[in-house]
Amino acid sequence: MKYVRLLQELKKEDLSLAGGKGANLGELVLAGMKVPHGFVLTVEAYRHCIPKIRLPKINVQDLLALEAVTSKIQMEIENVSMPEEVTLEFLETYRRMGSPAVAVRSSATAEDLPGASFAGQQETYLNIQGERAVLEAIKKCWASLWSSRAVQYRLLQGFGESEAALAVIIQEMAPHEVSGVVFTVNPLTNNLSELIIYAVHGSGESLVQGEIIPDQWIARRPDGAILKFTPAPKKGQSPFPLRTQRPARGCLTSQQVREVVCLCLQIEKHFDGVPQDIEWSYGLGEFYLLQSRPITTFKD
Repeated sequence: MKYVRLLQELKKEDLSLAGGKGANLGELVLAGMKVPHGFVLTVEAYRHCIPKIRLPKINVQDLLALEAVTSKIQMEIENVSMPEEVTLEFLETYRRMGSPAVAVRSSATAEDLPGASFAGQQETYLNIQGERAVLEAIKKCWASLWSSRAVQYRLLQGFGESEAALAVIIQEMAPHEVSGVVFTVNPLTNNLSELIIYAVHGSGESLVQGEIIPDQWIARRPDGAILKFTPAPKKGQSPFPLRTQRPARGCLTSQQVREVVCLCLQIEKHFDGVPQDIEWSYGLGEFYLLQSRPITTFKD
């Protein structure tokens, strides 16, 4: 196939084809991790479907002018007619999966790089089912490459617009009784002997977008022993808990904390010991790995 690659066919060398997220997912599959089944509509599909975009000269700090330009670009992308050859490859692969509910995730080529963090710059759509709905979500992901926020960040980081391209990951929804993020070293203190776990009940998208405060654990490397637990604040909870109140319980047990620590340190080892920012979900008694990228804020 020309425009589709299964996750198990991808490696880190495929950044230019599958974007940072897609290439890293391929590496997780290669490492034997439990990754939801899926495929990538490659950068070649984006370039085949979307005419080359040239931004007019604009003051990158002029947010109103930038928004006017990028909104028009996004609308044109969302209304583009996808060529038959791309649509047929997508349909064949999606139908072979059984046409399940999927997560549709953006995976840019200038993303998840050691020197710059593009996390959250492009869109993700969850629980999308049906061919038409998934195709629309794909175009919305392509369009999100041209949001005013994403364009401004790329320009300020010195990435030329010719370097901007997007693959899209179409992946079965993983069970998500609990979802979260692990930093395999403590990025708040640069402590190499600790890692941080954040977790919430349900889908982790609101956590990734910074919309809610999660449960937080600081755990010891390498055994996952809990050093500190900070529960998420509950609605109506007093900021000064009474002594008679029961200790708060997080959405993970201590055994689950140790298990996710073990998994994430294996991932870090696979990526040559580079500290990782890892997204995961838990359900039906198992942890599922959703993505891994280098921690760009860590100073060794």
